[in-house]
Amino acid sequence: MKTTVRMTRAMRESLRIAAVNAYGGKGKSRWVREALIALNAEDPCLTTVGHGESTFVPECSDQVILGSGESDLLEQMVARIRKQDPLAEGVQSQILRAAIRGKLQRSS
Repeated sequence: MKTTVRMTRAMRESLRIAAVNAYGGKGKSRWVREALIALNAEDPCLTTVGHGESTFVPECSDQVILGSGESDLLEQMVARIRKQDPLAEGVQSQILRAAIRGKLQRSS
């Protein structure tokens, strides 16, 4: 599944640098998939999702490719958030941003 994530330019640049360092020029989606799995394992209640979103101003977007397992996982995570807040918007991107932020913080 291809999906687009809205983010800041700084986040996109940090993501690209981390992915290239870890897997080379074509490793961005793999890096994000691993970040998503780590978020689910480390924050099963998804408390970090939505953190800082009230002040978030998207500057750009980036496309990632999720495998079927990660796509299913993302859908399950979206369902968990929707149970807490049925009217939340942009939940997929919020989850992916939280996963990216978390992995970037752990790697620094």
